[in-house]
Amino acid sequence: MGSPRTDRAAALAKVEEAFIGFASRSTLTRLRERIAAQAGGTIDPAGYPMLGRIRAWGPLRITDLAERVGLDVSTASRRVGDLERAGLVKHVADPDDRRAHLLEVTPKGKRTLARFREAHHALLDEALTEWSPEEIRALADVLARFTSALTNVV
Repeated sequence: MGSPRTDRAAALAKVEEAFIGFASRSTLTRLRERIAAQAGGTIDPAGYPMLGRIRAWGPLRITDLAERVGLDVSTASRRVGDLERAGLVKHVADPDDRRAHLLEVTPKGKRTLARFREAHHALLDEALTEWSPEEIRALADVLARFTSALTNVV
């Protein structure tokens, strides 16, 4: 057995390797494409997370959405524009400032989110078919803790 420092470095290298494998562009692209196909693919696969965030945080201003997802306003606006053209998001008047608009998910957007969520859950169920509920909960807990730790340092 090595020193604690060597053991930690080896463990961190394993985390890095696993994370790179999971977060690779090709893996994420294939996952998104499969989920979109199963869900009826009415939006760009990258639009699903944006739609979900608008649903969870909305109604909200585009500037607030952009800040919370870490995008510049023009990029967020383009993505929201795609969702709006698909009838999944609409602008509503801000009750606190009639000159401003808020983003809100439409009923069609809510149905689309539900289909994407079902497809996502089916894919996870397939991938984790050999895992017990306890192992799945442990994975969720560790991923949440990992995400929180990364958020605190970046």
